[in-house]
Formats: sequence, structure tokens, C-alpha cells
Amino acid sequence: MKRLPGKRGEHHYEPQQVLYLIGNINYCYVHLSSGEVIMSCRTLKWFADQWPQFVRVHKKALINQSYVSFCKPAGNSTDTNYIVMADNTQLEIARRRVPAVLQLLEPLHAEN
Repeated sequence: MKRLPGKRGEHHYEPQQVLYLIGNINYCYVHLSSGEVIMSCRTLKWFADQWPQFVRVHKKALINQSYVSFCKPAGNSTDTNYIVMADNTQLEIARRRVPAVLQLLEPLHAEN
């Protein structure tokens, strides 16, 4: 894994190494393709602004589209929609974001 130089205690990663990010108040857990999980003092909004190719699927989750295995849409409006990542993690899609996220990931949904 290639870490870019930064201040002491600060990590910089190439976006293509990141599977997804999970927010927890003012911190983030960065899940890397190597399986490593790094806690960052940055917010999801900060990462979303830095990496516009990532998709915000929930107020607590930001995903890298490249690592989406498939979408698991709900059968009806009361069920939860999920995205399954390359490491088999299921991430919930927020109810209000479902139409936009499914439209953006339509090619993946059509394949499966």
C-alpha cells in the first residue's frame, strides 16, 4: 500500500485504494482494498469534496463505485435497499437517496 507523505499522524491514501468510508460523528473509518481500516479525523463531507467520484449512499456512508459488487433493491417501499461491496459488506442506502443511487449504479443492477 502506498501512503503519501503528510504531517505526523495524518494519512493520505489514493482514492482507488479505498472501498468505502463509514462516518461516526466527526471521524471516519476508511476501509481499504487491502482489508486495513484506518480511523481518520476528517468528516465524510470532507472526503466527498476531495473525491467527487465517490457516492454518498447514506449520511454515514460514502462508497467507491469501482468496488460495488451489486445493488440489492427492496421489494417494496418499507424494505431497506442495500449495496454490497467487493468485501461482501452490505451498506444501507438511505430512503431519500435510493432513486438517485440506483440510477447512478443502474449498469451494475442490470448485470445482476
